[in-house]
Amino acid sequence: PRPAATAMSMHTTEEWAQHAAKNMMQAQTAQHKSHHQCDKSKRAHEGTVSNNLSMYDELTQSMNQKVKNSYRLIEKLQKRAHSLENSIQQSQSSQAMLEKALRDKDAPLQLCTWRCEQREKRPLREQVRDAVEVALEDEKSTLVDTQRRLTEAIRRTKAMIGELNEVLQEVRHDIDQKMQALSVDEMCLRSAERSMHAVVERTPPPSSARSGRSPSALKARRHQVALHESSKNEVVRQQEAERLNRAAAAKEEAAKAMREDSARCAQRCEQVAVDAAAKSEKRMQERVNENQSMRRRLEGELRETQSRIEHTKNTMSETRHQIKALEEPIDLTATCASWRKQRATREHIVDPVSTTLQEHRLTVLHAHQDLVSHHQSEKSNLKELHDRRERLKEDLRDKTNALHIDLNCLTHEVVRLNGAPWAGLSKQKLTRAIKADKTWIPGAVAMSAR
Repeated sequence: PRPAATAMSMHTTEEWAQHAAKNMMQAQTAQHKSHHQCDKSKRAHEGTVSNNLSMYDELTQSMNQKVKNSYRLIEKLQKRAHSLENSIQQSQSSQAMLEKALRDKDAPLQLCTWRCEQREKRPLREQVRDAVEVALEDEKSTLVDTQRRLTEAIRRTKAMIGELNEVLQEVRHDIDQKMQALSVDEMCLRSAERSMHAVVERTPPPSSARSGRSPSALKARRHQVALHESSKNEVVRQQEAERLNRAAAAKEEAAKAMREDSARCAQRCEQVAVDAAAKSEKRMQERVNENQSMRRRLEGELRETQSRIEHTKNTMSETRHQIKALEEPIDLTATCASWRKQRATREHIVDPVSTTLQEHRLTVLHAHQDLVSHHQSEKSNLKELHDRRERLKEDLRDKTNALHIDLNCLTHEVVRLNGAPWAGLSKQKLTRAIKADKTWIPGAVAMSAR
């Protein structure tokens, strides 16, 4: 028998059609999904570009603001640093002024001490605590006090200069740190701008993205907390710079007040020193005048004493002459009395002649005794006059020596020779002093350096 025929196809026409329709449907589904995915990717691309550009804008704006803030702070701190440098220079000038004022007090103090030492050389009877001594002691005390006050002012000024230098170093350190941070921020800003331009060139944003970007809204949504914290840090940074600037300004004001106080202190010290020196010289001039007046009185008394000595000598000479003259009547009465004793007995009576001779003899003897007594008194008075004259001479000599010492003190002023203080003569005062006493010989005496 003949075999049966084999079927050529496994599927029917309906299955074939269904299969094709299914494939087409699946393709359409895949196409739809692909189209949907492409739309989503495109939106993601646009969002990425938009967000990236928004963050670039936010970053550049933040960097620009940070750079501007840094420039502002650096400019303010640099002005403060320059002001601090000027304040330090002014304080150093004030210190130099105070040191000069202190050095200027050395010479007057040396002169005052030298004058005290010179007056200690006065004769013992002239070493009295007079107005000159009190004035010199006051002047010395005043000069020592001014030196103490100026030394204290110098110490305070040095301390203030040290504090200003510390503040200046702190300001400079802050400026250096901000300058370094500014250079980094500027480098980052330039790099961000270059990167942004490169991104824009590679992936230009769609018009919808360009118009629809909202960095502030995005910042508020995504970085609100972090931005708030970072803003607080920036505010603290600026506040610290302001605090440093205010502290430096306050220190400058304190230094300015100290400089003004130092200037007033130096002026007051100079004035009291000048007043004390003028007072001492006034008292010395008054003492010189008083000494001259006393010397004139002593000279007058000495002349009167010398005149009395001469008068007493003349009187003594006259007294001796009178005593000598009494020898003749004494001899006469004695001779006559001896002769009359040789009369005859009848004639040897007490007659008027005998009585007269006796009275004459008694009168002459009494006068002789009286003259001898006067002569002794005259000798005693002459000796006392000589003693008084010598004492007057000694007193006058001592007062002259004291006058010469005071004139020497009065006419000398401080000069510097090879850096050492000397008591040199003042030409203006020298003329007046020579008129006061032509016997005075001026001289310069070196003072020991401190």
